[in-house]
Amino acid sequence: MRWLSTAAVAVLLLTAGCNAFVGADTADQGTVTPAPVPTAAESGTATTLTPPPGVTTERLENVALLSAAHRQALNGTTYTLHERYSEFTIGNDSSSVRREETVAVESPTRYRDEMVRMTTDSNGAVERYEQSTYADGTNWYERRDNGTVERQRGEVRFSRDKYAYRTAFYLNRYAVVNRSATAVVTRDGSRAYRIRGSGGEIPTTERLEEFHIELVVEPDGLVSRFDVRYRTADRLVEYTFWYEDVGETTVKRPAWLNESTPAG
Repeated sequence: MRWLSTAAVAVLLLTAGCNAFVGADTADQGTVTPAPVPTAAESGTATTLTPPPGVTTERLENVALLSAAHRQALNGTTYTLHERYSEFTIGNDSSSVRREETVAVESPTRYRDEMVRMTTDSNGAVERYEQSTYADGTNWYERRDNGTVERQRGEVRFSRDKYAYRTAFYLNRYAVVNRSATAVVTRDGSRAYRIRGSGGEIPTTERLEEFHIELVVEPDGLVSRFDVRYRTADRLVEYTFWYEDVGETTVKRPAWLNESTPAG
């Protein structure tokens, strides 16, 4: 399933009310194994894989080129995107925030976004917040934590897939590192590139004590999985996104909308 697209839309900042969906822990994230090295007899006839833009056989060379290729790989196709973000405050007043999200995209105007955020304060009290969004190509609906549903009538106008731009934003923000290494791996039977890096930076005044990333990149430039983990004196942060059902995702009307709002 493919559509045509022509203009960019804004991305959602990770630290400003990000969406998430419980259940990502159990999702099938694929199996990554090192690819076999061709024998001397095979190497003369084997087809050499060309690394995607921004990637060499040694390292991640240009994040901007890779993120552009990532957006292009998602352009006009369907997919299911999972995101997971965890932040732990270290010290006597320890607390944590966890957000998980699943987004199913059938087109720029037909998608479903499910989010859950869990906050635990220093006393152990847990606060849970849920939010769901559904667009059917004509109307846009949002279900809030209290169960109320808002509907916006009229054509939903997005010229490009905003969720593809979100993950590209995270790549540009977190995948710039001082050191990285590339390896060819097998992911679910197909060859891909695994990149591991360290020594990155984030837009903060905090001093980083540890920073690591890992990407799995398909030959066409799609970053099928991205992990970043960093630690400061006061915080431990982990962020992950991964893709499933690329080219095979369909979006159905959610049960909460059937129960609360009539169609049309």
